[in-house]
Amino acid sequence: MVDKQQRRVAITGLGVVAPNGIGVANFWQATQDGVSGITCLAPHEGYSHTGIPHWVAGTIRDFLAEDYIDRKLANRTDRMTHFAFAAIQEAITDAGLELTQEIPRRIGAVIANTMGGVEFVLKQIHTLYTRGPRFVSAYTAIAWLNVANVGQAAIRYNIQGYCKTPVNDAVSGLNALGMAANAIRRNVADVIIAGGCEAFLHPLLMRVLAQQGVCTTSTDPHAYRPFDQRASGLILAEGAGICILEEYEHARRRGAPIYGELVGYGQSNDAHGLNGPSNTGKQYARAIQQAMHEGNLSVDDLAYFQLDGRAHASADEGEAAALHMTLGDASTQLPVSVPRTTIGHSYAAAGAIDTVTALLALKHATIPPTRNCDEPNPRYALDLVRDEARPIRTLDGASPSAVLIGGRGIGGTNVVLAVKR
Repeated sequence: MVDKQQRRVAITGLGVVAPNGIGVANFWQATQDGVSGITCLAPHEGYSHTGIPHWVAGTIRDFLAEDYIDRKLANRTDRMTHFAFAAIQEAITDAGLELTQEIPRRIGAVIANTMGGVEFVLKQIHTLYTRGPRFVSAYTAIAWLNVANVGQAAIRYNIQGYCKTPVNDAVSGLNALGMAANAIRRNVADVIIAGGCEAFLHPLLMRVLAQQGVCTTSTDPHAYRPFDQRASGLILAEGAGICILEEYEHARRRGAPIYGELVGYGQSNDAHGLNGPSNTGKQYARAIQQAMHEGNLSVDDLAYFQLDGRAHASADEGEAAALHMTLGDASTQLPVSVPRTTIGHSYAAAGAIDTVTALLALKHATIPPTRNCDEPNPRYALDLVRDEARPIRTLDGASPSAVLIGGRGIGGTNVVLAVKR
């Protein structure tokens, strides 16, 4: 049974840097309208070559790091860290949080990152071979590390408490939020900056992921088509999503705005090697059940399920199967959506941005749409919200108040979060 006396976890601030909008307001407007931020990438600086295809990706345009941090720090850190700082700054402001009035050892940061500071380190390697070792930045030693984001945030905001950097393929961002919530419940911290960031749109990384079959090699910016008969894989993206998690009574005492609560966190693994998500959905269903049980949720409490949407036939089949196993006949009536079809999959940032999306959907009573799914595969038997946003349904005059957010990765990892208004 769920311990009713445990500390509750409120989400009081949001920050986002996404291909279709920098800042929560811009991002939400674009997402609910189905506006895409996926475009054809320009030739990469210093790596233009006829053998490199014209990739499409969710890239951040018109972003200036100096708008958030000073030029010296910007030059010493990677683009992933720049995104993290921008999202953190917005989330702290949104939460009305004065960190100088908090006890530093009761403040934490859990910021996921999977790929590391790709742009910084590869640029320095290029410098090594073209200009020589004297021109390689000494900051390479730390700027490329996954943990650089948490470390730099701790320095900037005097964070002396619980700090972690989850690295778990495409679900790291969901892990970050779940780990942060558990730390607050265990009374390890009162406030935690949690989420994920990623900036890996370099030809080398994109080629590796394409060869692994993770992403589509199409040059069509509309090629991310989960649950569609033409599904051919993800479109990759960069960005950052940050949530301020607080112990509920702590948030209430200071009069903080509360978007909702993080009430459930489920994890499982398919245990079938370094392969994509299972097509059976059996272990994924277990993660869904864990999140619903921990959150004390029934299917009637769910406004919609924000799916992982890997856009591979076998993975989509497994996700649909997991829903049917878990929810039974109700699975065909519950609205589901993959809003990230407008921005692409940003690995460690994806789960955090998905959580921001879900909280905004509850706030505005609107389910953002899945784009590009013009030929949905009927065998999945899902109520997929397509093309246009849909109002959250009402039952007996009241709207369901919870959303499940799912994620899966290479190696069979499955993570599900439950947030509730």
